[in-house]
Amino acid sequence: MSLSGRMIGATSLAVAFAVIFGAAASYIAVDHSLRERMDQQLRGFANALAPLSEPPPRLRPHFSGRRRPPGQLRSGLEVNGRVAIFDSRGGLLATIGPRSSFRITARDRLVAAGRAAAYYRTERVAGKDRRIFVKRAGHGQAVLVEQSLGELQDTLHRLATILFAIAIAGVVLAGFLGLLAARWAARPVHVLREAAERVRTTGDLSGRIKVAGNDDLGRLGVSFNEMLGALERSQAAQRQLVADASHELRTPIASLRTNLEVLARNPDLPPAERSPLLHDVICESTELGELVKDLLDSARAAETEPARELALDELVASEILRAAVIDPSVHWQINLKPCSIDGRDAALRRAIGNVLVNAVKWSPPGGFVQVALSPGCLEVRDFGPGFEETDLPRIFDRFYRSEASRGVPGSGLGLAIARKVTVEHGGQIYASNAPGGGAIVTFRLPAASASAGVMAGARTSS
Repeated sequence: MSLSGRMIGATSLAVAFAVIFGAAASYIAVDHSLRERMDQQLRGFANALAPLSEPPPRLRPHFSGRRRPPGQLRSGLEVNGRVAIFDSRGGLLATIGPRSSFRITARDRLVAAGRAAAYYRTERVAGKDRRIFVKRAGHGQAVLVEQSLGELQDTLHRLATILFAIAIAGVVLAGFLGLLAARWAARPVHVLREAAERVRTTGDLSGRIKVAGNDDLGRLGVSFNEMLGALERSQAAQRQLVADASHELRTPIASLRTNLEVLARNPDLPPAERSPLLHDVICESTELGELVKDLLDSARAAETEPARELALDELVASEILRAAVIDPSVHWQINLKPCSIDGRDAALRRAIGNVLVNAVKWSPPGGFVQVALSPGCLEVRDFGPGFEETDLPRIFDRFYRSEASRGVPGSGLGLAIARKVTVEHGGQIYASNAPGGGAIVTFRLPAASASAGVMAGARTSS
């Protein structure tokens, strides 16, 4: 069932319940009120008649054998109301109405004898329901007043018919109004559905929906637009990665293929010519493997490894030992102060290791690399040629390699990966030329108390 259908059904059921409940409550209230009024009339008339039974001689002029018009004695009873005065043995002393139609019960006789309290009862007489009130009226006597319920039941029947018609009309009206309300309320959902279907069929992520209001549906629209923006950026990054990768992979693959074809066409090459070709194949294969690994690291979204508190000084010291193996002639000047950060161990090692390896590559033989760590800041400096000023804006772009770096092994992804990991941890990374020569790469990372929440946001938006 559609959202509009569910809204219409829910609205109709709610209104139907309210209308039916209101109609039932009204019927019960009117029924109770009419019966209460009739009981009060019966009690009032019985109270008015009770004194006439004492002493009996005063009662006879009014009742003995003569059928006076009921209206002279009833004081508000309907025309079909009847009265009887009887004794504790059930004998009728006086009546208004046929004497044979009165039924005196054992409880009525107890009331006349003073051994039971006055009470009401309803009974069916000659196919019609009647309301009866019995009250003691003097010593050994009681008065019985009864009235037909026919008119009251007719009134209630007409009321029930009217209320039923009102309930049906209310449910129909509720369904119609629910239809209008559902169409109006579900309009933003239809807009979202149409936008999602448009993206599915066309693959176009540039469209946005118009958001109105700040309610739940409005915020849903904002979230949907943000999701489209994130998907569009991700798609653009993927396309750029494919374009960059195809450009970077083309050269080593072509060179590798050329060398292999030469070896295949000339199986009898002298060892002096064959060895350099095999060496080139091995080097190009190794470089190609490193390039693929860097591509995967660059393309990978935020790591699924959970963040935890890390001793950043210990992590940096460990990566320095790894980088020192690349060129043992390089000397290290290290100043690491204790520092903790909430982060992912493998990702941070990859980012810091790339920067340290980059510093070793650009250091002259026997040169120095300075590493300084203070809370929230890590600086890595080499004493090489530094960056060209024109290259600084693009140092952290994927696959970017300056003219001077063309002859240095590498894929152009190391600093790009370092920036990606730093941003995911809620930090920043800078590159600059050091006074007196060399390059400085600076990490700024949030302290342990603040970085976890920032990284959660980075993972969500990646």
